[in-house]
Amino acid sequence: MSAIPTPFFLDSPSGRRFAVHHAPDGNDKPWGNVLCVPAFNEEMNRCRSMLTLQAQAFAKQGVGTLIIDLHGTGESDGDHGEARWASWLKDIAIGMAWLADRPGACTALLGVRLGVPLAVQALSMSAPGASPALIAWQPVTDGKSYFTQFLRIRMAANMDRTDIPKDTTSGMRKDLAAGRSIEVAGYEIHPDLAAAIEEVKLSQTPPVAAPIAWFERTAGATGEAPPASLSAIEAWRSHGAQIDLQTFQGPAFWALHDRATAPALIAQTTEWVKTLRKTI
Repeated sequence: MSAIPTPFFLDSPSGRRFAVHHAPDGNDKPWGNVLCVPAFNEEMNRCRSMLTLQAQAFAKQGVGTLIIDLHGTGESDGDHGEARWASWLKDIAIGMAWLADRPGACTALLGVRLGVPLAVQALSMSAPGASPALIAWQPVTDGKSYFTQFLRIRMAANMDRTDIPKDTTSGMRKDLAAGRSIEVAGYEIHPDLAAAIEEVKLSQTPPVAAPIAWFERTAGATGEAPPASLSAIEAWRSHGAQIDLQTFQGPAFWALHDRATAPALIAQTTEWVKTLRKTI
């Protein structure tokens, strides 16, 4: 019988963080837990169905899942304009600490999109001896390029308006550099958060000292990951990282307005965790 997901609030110094815990099915042999580090802004909402389905698949394997809304996002306390990269790192640490009191503690972090570099940094700051694995779904490898695409959402939304000056990415960046927050698609972005995102460069980020599963969607005939991802993977491997790169077929669910799922990604991720379970 499947366990019923448990919604609750985690306490933090800056307010409550909404979370949902999917307990492992049954009570005989639970094994570990996965903490989900969500995607950024609207991508987070578009990925909720996938994370719920993945949590259900993990539960059948005796693995629990904790899905958390970070500071200023979802149902957690705070406005988005108050969100900072540093506060998100603290939220991840709080989630890992909560899982430390569950059977199996925190076995892995599942990062989605911008949640991948966030998870990497959180793992680098974790206590010595703690070595959760990293599951990376469609990682953002270059924060500046990613943030540029995000800014273009506002440009596209205001393209037909004649009552306001035309937006440019350079103009919005000037506002941020001057210490002024900007609003994009209804989300207020503080300059400190924008700066932290633009600093993301996975190829120059030290990898975690634990097994890594990197999942990349491919649509071409070659079935290969894009060059930016391959470059980051090569850089990490040069530092001794253990990376299992897998490609999957399916919709770009994080980018679609309508609900979409990628069953192949869920199946591959579940299988990788089953393999991890046998090796640790």
